[in-house]
Amino acid sequence: MHENTNLLCSFIGNRSKYYTVCDDEYELFHTDVQKYLCDRLDDSKKVRVANFSINRSKQSGKQLTILDKNRRSSIILTTRQYEQRCHRGLLLRVWLNVDQNLTTKTCLCPPSFYGDMCQYQNQRVSLTLNFQAYSDFRRTLFALIILLIDDSNQRIIHSYQQLTYLYIQYCQIKLNFYLLYSTRPKHSTKHYSIHIDIYEKISFIYHGSFFKSLIFDFLPVYHQQCIHGQYVKYLDNSKDISFCQCNRGWSGKYCTISHICTCSSDSLCIRVSANNRSICICPLHKLGSQCLLDNSICNSDQNTTCYNNG
Repeated sequence: MHENTNLLCSFIGNRSKYYTVCDDEYELFHTDVQKYLCDRLDDSKKVRVANFSINRSKQSGKQLTILDKNRRSSIILTTRQYEQRCHRGLLLRVWLNVDQNLTTKTCLCPPSFYGDMCQYQNQRVSLTLNFQAYSDFRRTLFALIILLIDDSNQRIIHSYQQLTYLYIQYCQIKLNFYLLYSTRPKHSTKHYSIHIDIYEKISFIYHGSFFKSLIFDFLPVYHQQCIHGQYVKYLDNSKDISFCQCNRGWSGKYCTISHICTCSSDSLCIRVSANNRSICICPLHKLGSQCLLDNSICNSDQNTTCYNNG
């Protein structure tokens, strides 16, 4: 085996970096070891599934048709001109007129990028979080709502993430995500902060909130009272900084802005985002941004039998 390994490595060492020993032009020169290893490459290939037809596109054949392995090298020539078009995004073909066979190409950008080729970066806050829980709550299912807010009287929620957290499942895992500013660019005169609410997922019991300023380690003292809510102190702050936790249907820094909650009646409506959408915490048997979809996996019927120690 050692001798065959040396032969294989020696053969590869004399090839150009643009080719491999498994390319078709070297098939006649393969040793038994090389043939065996090259054949194993086909074992891991997955069957390509086509979910729609592109036969009506006259120009798509050269770029999108999967050629047989004897013409494999031509794929590189026909796709290379498009591979960097969208940078971090996905290239999509959009039909303008099916009858006239008119199409155009556009880029589907991830939230952190924008532009016709996803060439610009959005301003954003990157977060890495790791939560700890007391021993009494290590099997309690929590809903974590992480908000990017500003210090205006509206206390605008620029973006947010909602996570379902179970300590025994995620205790050794760091959670990584980012929050985007709702304006481009962000306002230089505003102060931004991270606000985290913690609720029990099943009972909706409120456990507390965390706060982290992105610029300063303090906030101005409130000069008004919570009109439609109550003051709550942050759990992680030694300076007794508090915020107004608003009642259902109210928002803003002092809970003075009314809004119509669009969450389902059996969910918890906690806040409203910058685009005037309600932020909802769903019960286990509901899904969706407004908790209007039934979750068949987590049925709320207490009489339902769970199998296999579930």
